[in-house]
Amino acid sequence: MSDNGIHHRRVTPLHPAANGEVERQNRSIMKRVRIAHAESCDWKKDIRGFLFAYRSTPHSATGVSPAELMFGRKLRNKLPQIELDHEKTVDEGVRDTDWCAKVKNKLYIDDKRGARESDLIEGDQVLVKQTRKDKPSAPFNPTPFKLQRKIGNQCTVVSPEGVEYKRNSTHVKKYLNPETVDKPVMNSDNVSPEIHANNPMTSGIEPGATSTDDVMSSKSSEGEDHETVPDIPRSRPSRARTLPKRFDDYHMDS
Repeated sequence: MSDNGIHHRRVTPLHPAANGEVERQNRSIMKRVRIAHAESCDWKKDIRGFLFAYRSTPHSATGVSPAELMFGRKLRNKLPQIELDHEKTVDEGVRDTDWCAKVKNKLYIDDKRGARESDLIEGDQVLVKQTRKDKPSAPFNPTPFKLQRKIGNQCTVVSPEGVEYKRNSTHVKKYLNPETVDKPVMNSDNVSPEIHANNPMTSGIEPGATSTDDVMSSKSSEGEDHETVPDIPRSRPSRARTLPKRFDDYHMDS
């Protein structure tokens, strides 16, 4: 690989999307193999025909065929074509077109999936996604792991037994210990006066009052008469009923 200038990149285990280009190509090849098997044909011969058609077809991202990028000329196929002087493909323009297409596709996929930045930090207690054996099993392992290292979207976690695993950040989430999580307690002391003023049910309640008895006692001490507030039934908002558009040209008698 070093002699041919190939940079070997290892993808995260159990995350085929990290090697999406190869997975998509394998999908097309396996589709052609299944077609050949259904038609009782030689699948090896059909694969050669499929690869020739793929290499001689202009790509949607680059605008030129893969063979033209590799050999600097178009392949001769069975389609009628006009012989012209072979012009060398400008590599810089093709790279820019390919880069713009990939950025546009990334923005579309991120918006469609609701992608966001990971908030994981090295040293956090995390839960790791596990293979579900049946429906009652949880999608994440209930035993917390420790996030030892994070490079990009690749996370290295350590189990309580000391075994290291490499997973994608989408398969890891923070562990919230129920014993350490503070549960907010709502009372009248931590409610701002603006909320009391804007709420019609508590607009007449003093900030220090904590129950209905306190409110009634405060009003009776001031000498004000109070009456029981009747329960107002809640109703849904009425929908505006209009005639269909096809009756606009007709005069409807009431």
